[in-house]
Amino acid sequence: MKGSFLIILALIKLQVVFGETIYNSQQIEEIIRNARPGHMELDPKFQHMFDTNFFRTYNGSRIGGGGWEAEPYSRPYQVGLYVPTTTGTSFCGGSLIGPKTILTAAHCVMSSNGNAILVYLGAHNMPPLPSEGAILEFSMQFVMHPDFEISTVQNDVALVYLFTPVQETERIKFIQLADDPSVNYLGREASASGWGLAGDDATSQSPVLREVTSTIISNVACRMAYMGIVIRSNICLKGEEGRSTCRGDSGGPLVIDNKQVGIVSFGTSAGCEVGWPPVFARVTSYIDWINENREPPSLKAAMEYKL
Repeated sequence: MKGSFLIILALIKLQVVFGETIYNSQQIEEIIRNARPGHMELDPKFQHMFDTNFFRTYNGSRIGGGGWEAEPYSRPYQVGLYVPTTTGTSFCGGSLIGPKTILTAAHCVMSSNGNAILVYLGAHNMPPLPSEGAILEFSMQFVMHPDFEISTVQNDVALVYLFTPVQETERIKFIQLADDPSVNYLGREASASGWGLAGDDATSQSPVLREVTSTIISNVACRMAYMGIVIRSNICLKGEEGRSTCRGDSGGPLVIDNKQVGIVSFGTSAGCEVGWPPVFARVTSYIDWINENREPPSLKAAMEYKL
């Protein structure tokens, strides 16, 4: 009975989705107004994973530097996700990898309440300004990696599927994914982007797209920083000079030479500017699963996954 009820409920929701509207403008404004940066670092249930003895005794001033505003529309693959949850709205980043497919972090969608996700494309401001012509799409279908483990944040990868395919334009483009697992990118310069907090003093997400560039470090060094929870399928940036991702950047892309090599996953609960390395899911470790699931599953397959 439970399975039948959920399938009927899904069919009802799909009828709403494929009607003329999903949310009215007032509902959209409310979803955006209630959005909070998606993160786990400050959740008491998971805080033990992001603390270290170093941070418990660290009393120095924070390191200056950090990210900066990106050149408008220079990252046409970047998307913003507003995910309705049972407690409000979670905001995350993502990347457009095909006409109907967004790559993001599993922890960004794991608390979805089943209502349509708002997906903004072609934007520099978030929420977008009416004058910039950004596109708003919707999604009620996503799939998380089957081995995603929230207790250790392993396999933090998900795909979100748009209702209607989007066309590439000057401000909306698909990003190519790194696909050679033999390349570790150690020592390479990489850039992350998102609308997350601009710094530790910020109380809300950035109104403009920001980016940060730093160097890929070894997983051995990164594993030591996080007491062993970093694994081979992660990739990490050097966090020196406050160059790190921050809360609300989750799910966004880490890019080298116009190829996505990582997905923003987690950092330390001590803050974004303390010099600790940010951690990403390594795209090459998941490229086979991503390619196998690029197309939206059928309704039946989606319901079997949810059940």
